[in-house]
Amino acid sequence: MADIDRLQCRNIPMNFLPPTPPGLEALYLACRRIYPDQPNPLQVAALVKYWLGGPDPLDYISMYANPGDVELDIPPHWHYISFGLSDLHGDGRVHEVTGPETPSGFGFELT
Repeated sequence: MADIDRLQCRNIPMNFLPPTPPGLEALYLACRRIYPDQPNPLQVAALVKYWLGGPDPLDYISMYANPGDVELDIPPHWHYISFGLSDLHGDGRVHEVTGPETPSGFGFELT
């Protein structure tokens, strides 16, 4: 690494995180609304993402414990949510970008 690169890295605060991509943020927000008490659900991930040449089309699957609803005759169960069929990142790595600063519009996940 060049000296100038090292200097530039030192100027980035340690708590700096890049913004969450719009597709991921939309899914995270929906999950937080349904399961506000489960900010870190169980999650499995592809070892090598599809957009990196891996064989698995899903980036992640999140699993939330759902207590069910006795009044509606819904037993306790696990709620699985896929992450990766939609254009999660909006940067063309999976779906073609449709215009400048415009997400592809692809949005489809399984639950």
